[in-house]
Amino acid sequence: MNAREISVSEAKMLRKMVEQLRDDELMSLIEAIEGAKRIFVGGAGRSLLSMKGFAMRLMQTEHETYLVGEVTTPAIHEGDLLIVGSGSGKTEVTLAVVKKARSHGAKTAVLTQHPDSPIANECDVVVTVPGTPADDPSDDETDRYGKTNQPGNYAEAALTLTLDGVVGELMFRRGQDFRTVRKMHANLE
Repeated sequence: MNAREISVSEAKMLRKMVEQLRDDELMSLIEAIEGAKRIFVGGAGRSLLSMKGFAMRLMQTEHETYLVGEVTTPAIHEGDLLIVGSGSGKTEVTLAVVKKARSHGAKTAVLTQHPDSPIANECDVVVTVPGTPADDPSDDETDRYGKTNQPGNYAEAALTLTLDGVVGELMFRRGQDFRTVRKMHANLE
């Protein structure tokens, strides 16, 4: 087994995962984004890495977006939306941020593998991102290796793909294309 084979196996598993996403949950998130005055994005660990990319894509599609914890992030208020990612749905720092946002009247959303988790129970919108697929008798050695040794990769990549789909639909609804992203892309690089 080599790196290319492992990558192909991950792509195959990720397709199985994102095909299980629920359209009604995604629509609830899209509607929350469209109705928000400002959007705040957060998470912790590897989930935060995916959420940072999402925050950038929201900004590039002309949504007023802030990353929780940055020094230039303003106060959250009623009419705003906090979107967090948490694979476990139990990350204490993320749960605290959700509770704080709600206490200020903001709407909250989470993308998680555990829709009955503490964070999900605190949020207005929950998008269930399927976990690593179970072992299957048809799995080859590479599939088994990835599921056993790299399950975090699947969760992070599935979260990123899910969020890319959300941004894609938002762009479609707004009649946006690559020119919008290009106009908003950082130019102080």
